Amino acid sequence: MRTELDVPFSHKEEAKALGAKWDRTKKIWYVPSGVNPEPFAEWLPGVDRSDPSAPYIYLVLGKHECWKCHKETSVAAFGIPYRADNDESIAIAHAPNEAGHIAIDTANANALAIVPALGCVPGEIRDYLHKRCGYKPVGARASKAPSLGNTCTSCDALQGSRYLFEEPSSPFALTAINKLPALEFIRVEVAGVFGVPVTRTDFDQALFTWARDHHAEFHKQLGEGIYL
Repeated sequence: MRTELDVPFSHKEEAKALGAKWDRTKKIWYVPSGVNPEPFAEWLPGVDRSDPSAPYIYLVLGKHECWKCHKETSVAAFGIPYRADNDESIAIAHAPNEAGHIAIDTANANALAIVPALGCVPGEIRDYLHKRCGYKPVGARASKAPSLGNTCTSCDALQGSRYLFEEPSSPFALTAINKLPALEFIRVEVAGVFGVPVTRTDFDQALFTWARDHHAEFHKQLGEGIYL
Protein backbone atom coordinates (compact mmCIF):
# COMPACT_ATOMS: atom_id res chain seq x y z
CA MET A 1 0.00 0.00 0.00
CA ARG A 2 1.36 3.43 -0.89
CA THR A 3 2.02 6.11 1.74
CA GLU A 4 0.65 9.59 1.00
CA LEU A 5 2.74 12.61 1.94
CA ASP A 6 2.21 16.25 2.88
CA VAL A 7 5.01 17.86 0.85
CA PRO A 8 5.29 21.69 0.73
CA PHE A 9 5.87 23.07 -2.75
CA SER A 10 9.38 24.21 -1.80
CA HIS A 11 10.31 20.61 -0.87
CA LYS A 12 8.93 18.86 -3.95
CA GLU A 13 12.28 18.42 -5.70
CA GLU A 14 13.82 16.93 -2.56
CA ALA A 15 10.93 14.49 -2.15
CA LYS A 16 11.08 13.59 -5.85
CA ALA A 17 14.83 12.90 -5.59
CA LEU A 18 14.15 10.46 -2.76
CA GLY A 19 11.65 8.56 -4.90
CA ALA A 20 8.30 10.18 -4.14
CA LYS A 21 5.73 10.10 -6.95
CA TRP A 22 3.10 12.68 -7.90
CA ASP A 23 -0.56 11.65 -8.20
CA ARG A 24 -1.97 13.95 -10.90
CA THR A 25 -5.57 13.07 -10.04
CA LYS A 26 -5.44 13.61 -6.26
CA LYS A 27 -2.66 16.22 -6.58
CA ILE A 28 -0.61 14.68 -3.80
CA TRP A 29 2.87 13.21 -3.39
CA TYR A 30 3.20 9.60 -2.22
CA VAL A 31 5.71 6.85 -1.48
CA PRO A 32 5.09 3.88 -3.82
CA SER A 33 4.13 0.53 -2.32
CA GLY A 34 7.18 -1.48 -1.29
CA VAL A 35 9.41 1.59 -0.78
CA ASN A 36 10.64 2.30 2.77
CA PRO A 37 8.81 5.47 3.97
CA GLU A 38 11.42 6.26 6.65
CA PRO A 39 13.40 8.78 4.50
CA PHE A 40 10.12 10.67 4.00
CA ALA A 41 9.34 11.00 7.74
CA GLU A 42 9.27 14.82 7.74
CA TRP A 43 6.43 14.81 5.20
CA LEU A 44 4.23 12.13 6.76
CA PRO A 45 0.68 13.33 7.53
CA GLY A 46 0.13 14.52 11.08
CA VAL A 47 3.66 15.83 11.61
CA ASP A 48 3.55 19.39 12.99
CA ARG A 49 5.98 21.41 10.87
CA SER A 50 4.99 24.82 12.17
CA ASP A 51 7.42 27.21 13.84
CA PRO A 52 5.79 28.49 17.07
CA SER A 53 7.91 31.64 16.96
CA ALA A 54 6.98 32.59 13.39
CA PRO A 55 4.34 35.30 12.81
CA TYR A 56 1.10 33.77 11.54
CA ILE A 57 -2.58 34.23 10.82
CA TYR A 58 -5.41 31.79 10.18
CA LEU A 59 -7.61 31.43 7.14
CA VAL A 60 -11.07 30.66 8.51
CA LEU A 61 -13.51 28.79 6.28
CA GLY A 62 -17.19 28.23 6.95
CA LYS A 63 -20.44 27.47 5.15
CA HIS A 64 -23.61 29.51 4.85
CA GLU A 65 -26.82 29.60 2.84
CA CYS A 66 -26.68 32.11 0.01
CA TRP A 67 -29.27 34.86 0.49
CA LYS A 68 -30.13 34.81 -3.23
CA CYS A 69 -30.21 31.21 -4.49
CA HIS A 70 -30.48 29.60 -1.00
CA LYS A 71 -27.80 27.03 -1.81
CA GLU A 72 -24.99 26.31 0.64
CA THR A 73 -21.76 28.09 -0.21
CA SER A 74 -18.28 28.18 1.32
CA VAL A 75 -17.12 31.51 2.73
CA ALA A 76 -13.85 32.83 4.17
CA ALA A 77 -12.56 35.17 6.87
CA PHE A 78 -9.23 35.81 8.57
CA GLY A 79 -8.14 34.99 12.11
CA ILE A 80 -5.68 37.46 13.66
CA PRO A 81 -3.85 36.27 16.81
CA TYR A 82 -3.22 38.90 19.46
CA ARG A 83 -2.56 39.07 23.19
CA ALA A 84 -5.46 40.28 25.31
CA ASP A 85 -5.03 41.90 28.69
CA ASN A 86 -7.39 40.11 31.07
CA ASP A 87 -8.69 43.36 32.53
CA GLU A 88 -9.10 45.62 29.54
CA SER A 89 -9.04 43.17 26.60
CA ILE A 90 -6.69 45.34 24.57
CA ALA A 91 -4.32 44.25 21.85
CA ILE A 92 -0.72 44.22 23.00
CA ALA A 93 1.68 44.91 20.14
CA HIS A 94 5.23 46.05 19.57
CA ALA A 95 6.15 49.66 18.86
CA PRO A 96 5.84 50.78 15.23
CA ASN A 97 8.62 49.61 12.92
CA GLU A 98 10.63 51.83 10.55
CA ALA A 99 7.71 52.02 8.14
CA GLY A 100 5.36 53.09 10.93
CA HIS A 101 3.48 49.77 11.08
CA ILE A 102 2.58 48.20 14.43
CA ALA A 103 3.82 44.60 14.55
CA ILE A 104 1.58 42.16 16.45
CA ASP A 105 3.47 39.66 18.59
CA THR A 106 1.61 36.53 17.50
CA ALA A 107 4.08 34.23 19.27
CA ASN A 108 2.70 35.37 22.63
CA ALA A 109 -0.95 35.62 21.55
CA ASN A 110 -3.75 34.27 23.71
CA ALA A 111 -6.76 35.47 21.71
CA LEU A 112 -7.96 35.38 18.12
CA ALA A 113 -10.02 38.04 16.34
CA ILE A 114 -11.93 37.07 13.18
CA VAL A 115 -11.96 39.89 10.61
CA PRO A 116 -13.71 40.04 7.20
CA ALA A 117 -10.82 41.52 5.23
CA LEU A 118 -7.11 42.37 5.18
CA GLY A 119 -5.46 45.51 3.88
CA CYS A 120 -3.61 43.41 1.33
CA VAL A 121 -4.08 39.70 0.60
CA PRO A 122 -0.98 37.87 -0.76
CA GLY A 123 -1.43 36.17 -4.12
CA GLU A 124 -0.92 32.67 -2.69
CA ILE A 125 -3.81 33.21 -0.27
CA ARG A 126 -6.03 34.73 -2.97
CA ASP A 127 -5.46 31.72 -5.23
CA TYR A 128 -6.08 29.26 -2.40
CA LEU A 129 -9.33 30.91 -1.28
CA HIS A 130 -10.55 31.22 -4.86
CA LYS A 131 -10.22 27.44 -5.20
CA ARG A 132 -11.77 26.67 -1.81
CA CYS A 133 -14.65 29.13 -1.89
CA GLY A 134 -16.02 32.15 -3.75
CA TYR A 135 -13.57 34.66 -2.26
CA LYS A 136 -12.47 36.78 -5.23
CA PRO A 137 -12.29 40.33 -6.65
CA VAL A 138 -15.64 42.11 -6.60
CA GLY A 139 -16.66 45.66 -7.53
CA ALA A 140 -17.67 48.09 -4.79
CA ARG A 141 -21.02 49.72 -5.63
CA ALA A 142 -20.11 53.16 -4.32
CA SER A 143 -16.50 53.61 -5.38
CA LYS A 144 -16.43 51.10 -8.27
CA ALA A 145 -12.96 50.18 -7.03
CA PRO A 146 -12.21 46.44 -7.09
CA SER A 147 -11.90 44.68 -3.76
CA LEU A 148 -12.00 41.12 -2.46
CA GLY A 149 -15.13 39.55 -1.04
CA ASN A 150 -17.13 36.37 -0.60
CA THR A 151 -19.42 35.37 -3.44
CA CYS A 152 -21.76 32.40 -3.81
CA THR A 153 -20.12 29.48 -5.60
CA SER A 154 -23.45 28.67 -7.28
CA CYS A 155 -24.94 32.01 -8.37
CA ASP A 156 -22.00 34.41 -7.84
CA ALA A 157 -24.03 36.74 -5.58
CA LEU A 158 -21.94 38.83 -3.20
CA GLN A 159 -22.20 37.66 0.42
CA GLY A 160 -21.92 40.87 2.44
CA SER A 161 -20.01 41.23 5.69
CA ARG A 162 -23.19 41.94 7.69
CA TYR A 163 -24.74 38.72 6.39
CA LEU A 164 -21.63 36.68 7.34
CA PHE A 165 -20.52 38.42 10.55
CA GLU A 166 -23.36 40.25 12.30
CA GLU A 167 -26.56 38.20 12.17
CA PRO A 168 -27.33 35.45 14.75
CA SER A 169 -27.03 32.74 12.07
CA SER A 170 -23.85 34.20 10.55
CA PRO A 171 -21.01 31.65 10.41
CA PHE A 172 -18.46 34.14 11.77
CA ALA A 173 -20.67 35.68 14.48
CA LEU A 174 -19.30 33.59 17.33
CA THR A 175 -22.00 34.02 19.93
CA ALA A 176 -21.64 30.43 21.17
CA ILE A 177 -18.78 27.95 21.51
CA ASN A 178 -20.78 25.23 19.74
CA LYS A 179 -20.29 27.11 16.44
CA LEU A 180 -16.55 26.40 16.40
CA PRO A 181 -16.62 22.81 15.04
CA ALA A 182 -18.34 24.10 11.88
CA LEU A 183 -15.30 26.26 11.03
CA GLU A 184 -12.05 25.17 9.38
CA PHE A 185 -8.77 26.86 10.35
CA ILE A 186 -5.63 26.93 8.19
CA ARG A 187 -2.50 28.34 9.84
CA VAL A 188 -0.37 30.50 7.52
CA GLU A 189 3.15 31.53 8.51
CA VAL A 190 3.99 35.01 7.21
CA ALA A 191 6.81 37.54 7.42
CA GLY A 192 4.88 39.63 9.93
CA VAL A 193 1.40 40.72 11.07
CA PHE A 194 0.88 44.48 11.29
CA GLY A 195 -1.99 46.55 12.67
CA VAL A 196 -4.50 46.31 15.52
CA PRO A 197 -7.41 43.81 15.37
CA VAL A 198 -10.36 46.09 16.15
CA THR A 199 -12.99 43.34 15.83
CA ARG A 200 -12.96 41.54 19.19
CA THR A 201 -15.51 39.50 21.15
CA ASP A 202 -15.82 37.77 24.50
CA PHE A 203 -15.08 34.47 22.74
CA ASP A 204 -11.66 35.44 21.34
CA GLN A 205 -9.64 33.51 23.93
CA ALA A 206 -11.74 30.36 23.52
CA LEU A 207 -11.46 30.81 19.75
CA PHE A 208 -7.67 31.03 20.03
CA THR A 209 -7.49 27.75 21.97
CA TRP A 210 -9.79 25.98 19.50
CA ALA A 211 -7.84 27.15 16.44
CA ARG A 212 -4.52 26.22 18.07
CA ASP A 213 -5.76 22.66 18.65
CA HIS A 214 -7.81 22.22 15.44
CA HIS A 215 -6.02 23.56 12.39
CA ALA A 216 -4.27 22.50 9.20
CA GLU A 217 -1.10 24.07 7.81
CA PHE A 218 -0.87 26.21 4.69
CA HIS A 219 1.33 24.73 1.97
CA LYS A 220 4.14 27.28 2.35
CA GLN A 221 5.47 30.12 4.50
CA LEU A 222 4.82 33.49 2.90
CA GLY A 223 7.68 35.95 2.55
CA GLU A 224 5.50 39.03 2.89
CA GLY A 225 3.66 40.64 5.77
CA ILE A 226 -0.06 40.77 6.53
CA TYR A 227 -1.53 44.25 7.05
CA LEU A 228 -4.86 44.94 8.71
